[in-house]
Amino acid sequence: MSSSRRPAKNGQRAGSILIFCLALVLGLFAVARRLWVSVAAGGVPHEWDIPLLEWMESHRTPFATIVAWVFSSVGDTLGMSILSLCVIGLFFWRTHSLWPGALIALTAAGSVTLTVVLKNIWGRARPPLDDALLPVPASYSFPSGHTLNSVAILGVIGYLAFLILRSQWARVVALSSLGCLAVGVGWSRIYLGHHWLTDVVGGLLIGGCWAAVVIIMHHFVLVKNRRTVAWLRL
Repeated sequence: MSSSRRPAKNGQRAGSILIFCLALVLGLFAVARRLWVSVAAGGVPHEWDIPLLEWMESHRTPFATIVAWVFSSVGDTLGMSILSLCVIGLFFWRTHSLWPGALIALTAAGSVTLTVVLKNIWGRARPPLDDALLPVPASYSFPSGHTLNSVAILGVIGYLAFLILRSQWARVVALSSLGCLAVGVGWSRIYLGHHWLTDVVGGLLIGGCWAAVVIIMHHFVLVKNRRTVAWLRL
């Protein structure tokens, strides 16, 4: 009796997650589009970007600068690659399955592609060099690649951690740590003068949107192809 009810409950739960993620994707996309329209119109930089950058610049301290460089280093390509490989190894040790690594690799590949394509489409200039702590990347400013990639990859890692970890406390600690890390990366890009606030917010929204897409795809394959794609199962 209980075994017959469990698949139905699991299916309903998966369906609810799919609906939630789809709504999240549409919502994040709409907000990101509205943000860029406001930036292109010229109002947001003077209302938010410039004042916040000036405030960050006036409140820089040696300790905060070190912390910002640490967060920024974790969020760059090398830092996220090392972190991802460590997490993939840990998840493989826990599950003896290749699918967590495949999901993280897919997320990273997609987020890097989005970063390159969107930067070149919008071509927004970075803040003035006088306000930045060197070295400053040579790429365009919108969206923040560090933020986009960090939010996407850490979001999917958090999703996998929630599925794999059995302890409620372990889940809370893992998700809280990943959330703080993502926020820290975004903050560091503004603090260092490498990005405007709207670059970071745009990266957060687009990265979250891509993470939600990956989660939706995973649930779709997991639910619809549980027998034929056994390596995706927990």
